[in-house]
Amino acid sequence: MNNTFPKYFRNFCDFLGNNNNSLYGALTIAVAKGILRPTITMMDKKQDKKTRQYTAFREGTTGAVAFISYLATNAVTQKFANALAKASHVEEKLPQIKATATLVSVSITALFLIPYVCNKITTPLMHKLLPQTAPTTPTNAKTKNLNKPNNKQNFTGNVYKISPLPSFSKVNTGLRIGG
Repeated sequence: MNNTFPKYFRNFCDFLGNNNNSLYGALTIAVAKGILRPTITMMDKKQDKKTRQYTAFREGTTGAVAFISYLATNAVTQKFANALAKASHVEEKLPQIKATATLVSVSITALFLIPYVCNKITTPLMHKLLPQTAPTTPTNAKTKNLNKPNNKQNFTGNVYKISPLPSFSKVNTGLRIGG
């Protein structure tokens, strides 16, 4: 019996071991989040349908933007790494420079570029593709009337307000014991 699966698996593991790159992990996470988060969000039947659609669309768009952004910034930093190695006359250190540039590009992309691009394109794109899908904030009668006294209650004010510098002996947690 010729079992070829372990050979392919071994070759795949060797490839990953020899080509250890932070970009691969970031791309894998972007794809997984872009597919799994919207799917799981749409399965949550406890939430309103429009809220689920809005959240799923935003998560899917973020995954797509992340994937494209990681590839684009990595391409730019790889060219920059080549130019830096040549200008510094350290061409023999090019693999290390490229690995460091990839790690820096993944980090900067995740911290700054993806949130910026998502905030700029998600809302206009959503209004074009899914009109009127913004989630509505649920109005709860209990939270609405917290600060308004009711004739049927003996209300003394907002019991959840904490002083700016509470002392340990005098923290107002909103709990009243006794009369």
